This record gives sequence, structure tokens and C-alpha cells, in this order.
Amino acid sequence: MSIKILKTAFVIICLSVAGVALSAPVKISGKAAEYAHNSIELNIYHDFISEETIRLGDIRFNAEGFFEIEFDLTEISLCFADFDGYHGMIYLEPGKSYQLLFPPKRKLTEAQKRNPFTKPEPVWFGISKPANNDLNILIQQFEMAYSKYENEYFDQIFVNQSGSLVDTVKQKLSREFPKTSNSFFESHKLYRKANLEFALHQGKSTTFTESYFRNTKPVYNLGAYSNLFNQVFLNYFSFLENTTHNTVIKNMINTAKLQLLDEYFQKELNFNKELAHWVLLKSIKDAYYSGNFNKASILKMLDQTKELGWSSYEQKTALLIRKKLTYLTSGTLPPSISLKDLTGKTVRFSDFPNTYIYLHFTDPKNSVCRQHLDALKTIAGRYKGKISIINVIPEQANFKNTAEWAGIFATTGNNIKETYKVKTVPNSFLIGKDGKLLLSPAPNPIDGLDRQLGQILKSDHLKELQKQGGQNVR
Repeated sequence: MSIKILKTAFVIICLSVAGVALSAPVKISGKAAEYAHNSIELNIYHDFISEETIRLGDIRFNAEGFFEIEFDLTEISLCFADFDGYHGMIYLEPGKSYQLLFPPKRKLTEAQKRNPFTKPEPVWFGISKPANNDLNILIQQFEMAYSKYENEYFDQIFVNQSGSLVDTVKQKLSREFPKTSNSFFESHKLYRKANLEFALHQGKSTTFTESYFRNTKPVYNLGAYSNLFNQVFLNYFSFLENTTHNTVIKNMINTAKLQLLDEYFQKELNFNKELAHWVLLKSIKDAYYSGNFNKASILKMLDQTKELGWSSYEQKTALLIRKKLTYLTSGTLPPSISLKDLTGKTVRFSDFPNTYIYLHFTDPKNSVCRQHLDALKTIAGRYKGKISIINVIPEQANFKNTAEWAGIFATTGNNIKETYKVKTVPNSFLIGKDGKLLLSPAPNPIDGLDRQLGQILKSDHLKELQKQGGQNVR
């Protein structure tokens, strides 16, 4: 063996021992004529708690529908793409190539696109000429059988909670899908079959927790594990508080004692360190939304993961959870978007110093939006010089503000559904003089904006008088 090969092998071994994941390229290609000239974004989750997406790249279809994309991955990852009402999924393995098959193209109506309750249909991407032992084929075949039995015995399992029938279904699945050498697929089967057991007692029995979680480290990149984990440990702080009737847990949460909670999870609940941290992160996120705990303390605990020396992956997850919890909340900086007025001139929030900015997402073609724009014109006249209005509209050929509505009309190349969570119009935000979100969301013009602005400006006036020595003003 040459010295060069020995050195290479030594480096690989050292990296593996050090826990550094080695990346390898993944190539995706194929042809889907129906999708010609389209582009579809391919993503993975950083983790299944924050569900923060990482963009791998865009699948771009040429005039004939051919596409090809290549990127690096460090581990098996569940990749997904949302398009045409589909939520396409595929597990990608580092170092492999895939020829993808797309579902039939369909076009959503504008009403379907705007409907916040419309959920994309989950579908597995097809693979052209796959190997018999391909991970995706194994999982897809298993899922077809799983769904068949789940639908056939739904009432007996999920309504009547028949333990014997759960055992029967698990045995059938085990016979149809005997043990393989693919450890990832074996884990998928384990946690999917565990999902049937979960229906019997909602995963709250000690035996269930020990069997599937307490004695193993989290399988971060496995969707089946994460799906079960998120169900079992949903609102876990509230569960502990209610079952133990112990005020100590709530006090630790409300006083941001993350270290004590970590010790409690490891010593009293017998969770291994990695599981304790993962459950704590999930619980912190759920607790913030529950309204049963002090939100400031919850955010503080997320910040403590760094000073307590949690792993870099756990710290990054905590950071992403914090970002998601505080996103678009009052007191934070508004998301940055590129804006251009009707003449093509760039519009920036900084162009309006020392005034409130009313960011109004609207569509002049919409009759309801026009009513709000009429009302906004009156409000702007009442508070002239104190509020600046930016109306963000869809790109419309030859639009002219003939109605002389108030403010600047601008368009944006950003996806407002992602940046400002705008799913319907009108939708508004008020940015304070300090450049931070003051009202998020803000009332629309007909829905109380006038009254809200009046209160804010009255408060400003009183503060100004107090500065001038008018302490007796009431």
C-alpha cells in the first residue's frame, strides 16, 4: 500500500472518530415534459422540531422537460419539494444518483393557492429503474402495506384500541417485510409499527417510552422516528405538570432553570443526555405556544444551550426554534424585502425616518381591497406627516393610481407568503419609528386602524409633553 493511500485512510479514520460527517455528491436527473420551463425548489429540514428548511437547490426543467442537479449531502436525508399542490418526498443517500419521476402536472386555481387550509398532497417521487434494495422502494412498499392495514383496521385500533389486533398487524408486516441488511429501513419499520402501539395509550406508558426512546439516542434524520417522537412528547411540560402535580417543574420553566430541568430529565426520568436535550427543545417550543408558561423565560432557556455546552446541532436547533418563535413578533426587525415603486425606483424602509410605516399588502383589482384603500386614504389625511404608507401590490401591467389612493405603490420579487406570511389580502404591519415591528399584524384600514393609530399618536404626544416638563398632563 502506498504512503499516499495510507495517509488518505488515516484522515478518513480520524474524521470518523472525531464525529465529522463526510459529504458526498448526490445527482438528480430525468425528464418530465409537462414541467418544461418550470422550476421546483428542493429542500431538507435542519431538524424535525424547528422544521427550518435548508435549500438544496432548484430543479430546473428545460424546453424539453430535461433536468439535472447535483449537490452534496453528509447523511441520508428526507428531501421534499412543494409544487402544484403536491408535497413530493424522497430519501437521498450521499454518493448516489437518481432519475426522478414526477406526478402528473396540475394547476391550482388562485383560490386554492390563497386558501390557508389547503394542504399539499403528500406523494413519494418515483425512481426510474431502481434497484430492488433501493431505500425508497423499500420504504414505499412498506408504506403501501402499512396504509392498507391501517385503513382496514382503523376503527378496531384507533377507536376500540385493540391491542391484539395491533400485534396481528405488526406480525403481518414482519412476515411481508422480513429483516434486511439496511439499518435505516429497519429503523423506519420499527418506528412505523410503534405508531400502531401509540394508538393504544398515546405513548404515555413507561414500557412504551423505554422501548422506543429512553434507551436509545434520537434518530435525527429519520422521518418515522420524528413523527412518533413529536406525538409522544407533545406539550410534555404540561403533561409532566399535570401527572406529577408538582409545582417545581413549572417553577423551573418560569424561572428559566434549563440546567435543573436537564438534570431532572436525566436523573428522575432516566432519559439519556441526547434524548433529554431533544425532548427539552421540543417541550420548550410547545410551551411557548401553549400560553401556560412565561414566554420570556422560555426564550431565555433557548439561549442557555450555548453556555451549558450542548452539542452544536442542539444549539443550532435551539437558535432556529427561537428564530421561529419570535418571527414577525412586535419588537423585532421586520423581514427585509426588495421593493420597487411603479417607476422602478427602489423603496427602502430607511427612506421614511421619524415616521411610522404602514406596510399594506393589497391588490387593487380586488373589490374588498379597494374599500380598504378608500378608507386608508381618509386615515392618511388625518395623520399626515406622522405615517408613511407603502402599498405592496402584485405586479400588474399598466397599473395607475387613478383613484389617488394614499401612499406609495410598490411591487416585490420576494415571496410574501414566506417573508410576511401573507396568505390573503389585505394584510398589514405597522413599523415603529425605531425601525422595529410595532403592530404585527396591524389592523387593516376598515378594521380599526384609525382608532389604533389615534391611541399610539396620543401616547407619543403625552410622552413629548412630559419631556418638556408637562408632568401634570393627564
